[in-house]
Amino acid sequence: MNRSAILCALAALAAGALAHAAIDKNEEIISGDGGDASELIGGTPAKPEDWPASVYARMSGAACSATVVGEKVLLIAAHCVSDGGTASFSAGGPNQYSSRCTHHPDYSFTRWLDDRLLEGIRAKGATEDWALCHVDKVVTGIKYEKVLVDAAQFDCKAGKQVRLTGYGCIRSGGGGGNDGVFRVGLANVTSCPSGANNHDTVTRGASALCYGDSGGGAYLEGADGSRAIFGVNSRGNIRDTSYLSSTYTGKFKSWATTWAASKAVKICGLHSDALGCRGANNPPPPPPPPGDDCADELAAAIDTQSKAGLALGALKACMTAIEGGM
Repeated sequence: MNRSAILCALAALAAGALAHAAIDKNEEIISGDGGDASELIGGTPAKPEDWPASVYARMSGAACSATVVGEKVLLIAAHCVSDGGTASFSAGGPNQYSSRCTHHPDYSFTRWLDDRLLEGIRAKGATEDWALCHVDKVVTGIKYEKVLVDAAQFDCKAGKQVRLTGYGCIRSGGGGGNDGVFRVGLANVTSCPSGANNHDTVTRGASALCYGDSGGGAYLEGADGSRAIFGVNSRGNIRDTSYLSSTYTGKFKSWATTWAASKAVKICGLHSDALGCRGANNPPPPPPPPGDDCADELAAAIDTQSKAGLALGALKACMTAIEGGM
């Protein structure tokens, strides 16, 4: 890409478009304004009831995929929403929600463009493409997705098969109608996070991210049908390669822990006592405290115990009398 093309792209961004950076100098900036979003490249339509926590979030005219990962927690890409900005979505049918989002403190949209597009290096701020959003009320009627937060849980290596998801466009190079269909597809890992500044898990395959997929979850699936998010959709070449900001690095875990404590919320996968998580067997609610309705039962129990005591006393007296007459 020549310098004039880069400057034109930056000018377009300054006019209000969101962007996805490309890792290679020869790859173009990926605009993520949601204007022609439809489906994942190479993906197949998924049943909505199988992915109820995967939502299409809207931010001041833009749109991105996102995932509910706790009673009041939405996970999305930082480049999709401004730091402190609002993301709105629906889940569990007609229920509408609004959330206030927080970027990872090291994320920098400027460095993401400058360092990764102009210089093609993985600089600090380019791969921490995470935002957590505090939802205004408990999201009801769905199970929340779990997030992998430790490297051992994912065991990243080349060739590992993973599931990409999202509401983005369907055609290689972009394009396709916006039909609101959520799609999923398989891809293979080609490289893993390395060093202090590179938090990318990179995939390549028939399925790849497209406009509108940004912010959605990338999943590791188990043979038993279990699944968990290992990365947030960040960017791609809109053909066959996708870049995912990994949640299983220590940097995400420490920040998410601090953020959750500040909001008094729990995140599935991070907190063992988080409620409503997919695949979790949460303990039943405690029984209600006794009220006036228990008074009769309590009185009956006391009366029964009293009568039993009297009967026992009479039996002892009888036995004593018998023994004395022998």
